[in-house]
Amino acid sequence: MSHAAWPLAAAGGWIALALVAAGAYGWRAWRGSWARWRVAVFGAGVAMTVVAARGLDDPLASMTGYTAALMVLGQVVSPLLLLGFPAGVRAGWHRGRNRIWAGWLLDPWVAFAVFVLLTVGINLPGVFETALADALFSAPIGLLVLVGGLLVWAQLLDGSRAIGRRWVAGIWGWFAGLPMMVIAAVWVWSGHVLYTPYLDVLCLWNLSPLDDQHYAGLVMFAAGLPLQLRAAWLLIMSDEGSGASTV
Repeated sequence: MSHAAWPLAAAGGWIALALVAAGAYGWRAWRGSWARWRVAVFGAGVAMTVVAARGLDDPLASMTGYTAALMVLGQVVSPLLLLGFPAGVRAGWHRGRNRIWAGWLLDPWVAFAVFVLLTVGINLPGVFETALADALFSAPIGLLVLVGGLLVWAQLLDGSRAIGRRWVAGIWGWFAGLPMMVIAAVWVWSGHVLYTPYLDVLCLWNLSPLDDQHYAGLVMFAAGLPLQLRAAWLLIMSDEGSGASTV
């Protein structure tokens, strides 16, 4: 595949993925007569997936824009897609034949390891700068971020959560999101540009590379707040009646 042809192929792949997901979900929701608000939430997640994927086309144009696209996929789209499924349906993922895949994908420690390794790994200079040098790498990175977000948010929502007690899930979620907040703080407070490809680039909105990095850190910090707030909420919630959750 040539460098000139990849954006069309990548965009087509994201759109095809979104259409398949929407079609499969729509059929299941129609059969189950799921609430309209859940369908709307899932639809919003699918739409935001396509919009965020579009932001991965030219990661070198702006570190802030690239970070925003990744954060939307991992921390906005992920919970929206999961909330599109009733809690009872999510609980069914742990039973019957679903255990074949749920035993791994819904295991809290597998989710923790994948999410933390992705959070740290994709922000290492060698990986991050590769995605900047050739945006062909940004499409699979975006998909990995989406999967990592789905895994971690599944452990923070009733039904799909494999951690028995909510307060334990809250502590788990806080530690899972901590590396992201640390990276955001480093980006905001660093006095020099951390990724060399941005040094010779005039970023969007005529920002200097250092200012662009600072704004990217703020975007990551803001995107990580919902996860932290959900973890805090689980810490203070009672476990009584958790099986009757409708969310």
